[in-house]
Amino acid sequence: METAIVLPLFVFLILGILQLGLMHQARLLTKYAAYKAVRAGSIHNASVKEMEKAAVAVLLPVLAKRSSGSDGIEYVRPVSSGQEFTTKWNEMMGNEMGDTDLKYAEVTICGPTKKEVGGSGGELDFDDPDNAASEDWKGSHRTKLRVQVTFNYRLIIPFADWVIFQSTRARDLPMLMRMKVRDEDRRAEAPRRFGSASTGEGPYDAAASKRIYIAPIRATYTMRMQSNLYLNTDDLPESNECLLPFSYKKSP
Repeated sequence: METAIVLPLFVFLILGILQLGLMHQARLLTKYAAYKAVRAGSIHNASVKEMEKAAVAVLLPVLAKRSSGSDGIEYVRPVSSGQEFTTKWNEMMGNEMGDTDLKYAEVTICGPTKKEVGGSGGELDFDDPDNAASEDWKGSHRTKLRVQVTFNYRLIIPFADWVIFQSTRARDLPMLMRMKVRDEDRRAEAPRRFGSASTGEGPYDAAASKRIYIAPIRATYTMRMQSNLYLNTDDLPESNECLLPFSYKKSP
């Protein structure tokens, strides 16, 4: 009886340590991917497409996919040579998970926003001192590119992937593994990430229904532009669209 009680917890402990160790590696690579993405954006006119390509190239060693078959498992093909990098890059350069509606890496421009740079078209000269100098603190950020990289990390360790996904998403778990969260606190974040508050459906839940468990890992980076911003493109947001990992309520 004691073995029946302790063994599942012991197995989860071992598998959980493995999965969290891999997530820590992914977190470090995500930080570096944010740097490479913003660097690519700074020299390619803040192009989201170019930034996502740079992020995928950095994250390539930890990108996972599912083996063929309905009962396929998640696996990560190593990248230890130029040939292996080329082969895996040709498969994943499109930055699309074939079995989900998500990208491997998503780049969100935090700033500058169209409101910050002003104007309705043309270019903003990154090397013009008048554009960088401003009495307003926000105005001085007009030529600084700020981005957030979201790495949709696929959990690959069986059993641990399900438990970690469910607990971090505040879903119902067996009492033995439950991390209690109040019902009114569920789905507190943006509908873009979690779906509507009423249904709770979203891209991560849709993937989980296929037994694909994904944990978004985010990192941000800022760099001064080294090329002009095109003000008439859709890459620059109207407002800061970066997602915060937490929210707070003002005290009454």
